[in-house]
Amino acid sequence: MVQTKLEPILGRITQDVIRYYPKALILFGSAARYLQGEGSEAPEDIDLLHIGTMPPIENEEYDFPVDLFFFETREIIAIARTLRYLPKAAARAKMFLKDNWKGYVRADIAACLLLGKKYPDYGFLQMEDEEKIRDYSIHTVLHGEPWWRALQEYAREHRGALGLGIDKTLGLDRFVEPTSPNV
Repeated sequence: MVQTKLEPILGRITQDVIRYYPKALILFGSAARYLQGEGSEAPEDIDLLHIGTMPPIENEEYDFPVDLFFFETREIIAIARTLRYLPKAAARAKMFLKDNWKGYVRADIAACLLLGKKYPDYGFLQMEDEEKIRDYSIHTVLHGEPWWRALQEYAREHRGALGLGIDKTLGLDRFVEPTSPNV
């Protein structure tokens, strides 16, 4: 698949998902790596992370396989909070238990996207075959960039348990959404 075919599909998907008022829509996986020049192989599917309060209920056809991972806003903020305040090993264990219980790797993927290039420092591993290089931090924000960047910044500032105690005392432990009209 060439880039010229992928971009119109992404535009159409973004317009369709915007009807459900997402906080953010994130492209990740092989399509994101391909568009950013990180992968030489054409993507086999489009992986999207949709954050909001309403999951899309329509099953649209896009001439290309699409995997949509939906997170409620409160759920992804809880993951960011876990990464910010729990010790790294405990944060990783919590994501693993959440995923194991639900039977897939949604929380791991979200944590890696939030942490960026530092996700291996937490013990997150590549969850696909070893023959293909995967970097779960590579992604493209299709909608809601100010909101997503603020959440990433919140998650990446590791404060630990002591930081949580101090932040709770000062009332600073909650994620504060940006006030930008572009969210």
